[in-house]
Amino acid sequence: MADAFVEGLAELLGRANVLDDAVDMAPYLTDWRGRFTGRARAVLRPGSAPELSELVARCHAAGVPMVPQGGNTGLCGGATPRAGGDEVVISLGRLNRIRESDAANNTLVVEAGCTLAAVQEAAANIDRLFPLSLASEGSCQIGGNLSTNAGGVHVLRYGNTRDLVLGIEAVLPDGRLWNGLRGLRKDNTGY
Repeated sequence: MADAFVEGLAELLGRANVLDDAVDMAPYLTDWRGRFTGRARAVLRPGSAPELSELVARCHAAGVPMVPQGGNTGLCGGATPRAGGDEVVISLGRLNRIRESDAANNTLVVEAGCTLAAVQEAAANIDRLFPLSLASEGSCQIGGNLSTNAGGVHVLRYGNTRDLVLGIEAVLPDGRLWNGLRGLRKDNTGY
């Protein structure tokens, strides 16, 4: 590993979660249809929100462009790095925990790397339905569904992904962690 910046990230994430070999990075550099291909300095795989926060803060401070990537099932190359090779791909696949299942409030708290199928299963385990349904539900990730506002086959009845979300926890571009998780849709602001 000749890149000192990437080497520092390996200390943060663990060597196994920093891919910089061309063969290891290849699946992350091409979109699902094979129409868009780019290059990257490395593929980074954080395993927690604090790791992701620190990773983004370091990239921001160093001026390193980042490409977030979920299941890489998109059809338009939105999660594919550019051809220049100066970007890092941040794969969110290890952020795959179901943090909370609350049947009384009809809510789930899940991480961005959870597959849609895992979210549906978590809802079914508490006798609820998570109605978003896509052909790629076994490999697409909920973070990608939300970022593209996916509709799926039940969109007319239940709405797009944003209609199914009460709140989010997000890492801001400078690395700060913002908590906008809410368990209640009602908002009487101004009354």
